[in-house]
Amino acid sequence: MLSIIFKVLEEEGINLEWWDFPDYLLGVYVEIDDCKVIGLKKDIDRSNRKLKCILSEELGHYFTGSTYKNSKPKNYREEIEISRNEYRAKKWQVFFLIPEDKFLEAIRKGITEIWELAEYFDVDEEVIKFYLRLPRVKELLKGVY
Repeated sequence: MLSIIFKVLEEEGINLEWWDFPDYLLGVYVEIDDCKVIGLKKDIDRSNRKLKCILSEELGHYFTGSTYKNSKPKNYREEIEISRNEYRAKKWQVFFLIPEDKFLEAIRKGITEIWELAEYFDVDEEVIKFYLRLPRVKELLKGVY
């Protein structure tokens, strides 16, 4: 999957950079003039799992157009907009990393615990938890159980 992500970066002309970020920030997608960049924290865990989770979320910002200013929100409305953008990017991320048919296949195999699903799809448990909260996925599960 990581090789697919790198191929997407190349095809879309998105540069990958390693930057010094504060502890709470692992990655960011930015467009500066005509230059598209995903910046990743220099000292993040570069394991296949962590890297693909962060990169796919940042690709979610790119593909959904869910970007925002680099400044802190000035009011509640801006906070809501940031939350919406994060939601859109994460939703793109989870459906990219966990196709619906593969998810249903895993469930039918008896892989139902969050940690098992995370291992099966080689993603962080937080990705699985977000995926399971989506209304579309809840509907899918109604047909299985």
